[in-house]
Amino acid sequence: MLRYLILCRSLTYAQKAAAVLERRGIDAPIIKAPLRLRERGCGYALSVTRRFPEAVSLLKEQHLLTGRLYSRTEDGEYREVTEYDLP
Repeated sequence: MLRYLILCRSLTYAQKAAAVLERRGIDAPIIKAPLRLRERGCGYALSVTRRFPEAVSLLKEQHLLTGRLYSRTEDGEYREVTEYDLP
């Protein structure tokens, strides 16, 4: 199953974003971001496996999309994606 990560500015933003997605029925647990993906010291991300484009759209509407987006490839590496790459 394809997994996406939504990096967050802080733990507080991750918690707010996870709550918004949960209210819409999108499972997005908060995880520690892989070390190589961390920016400016923030190490939290949301892990999304289903309804990723919808999750991105919802967070953008709520001004909670504060970090980069990544997809995990089959070989376990992460590739940055943009909103324009979404299906």
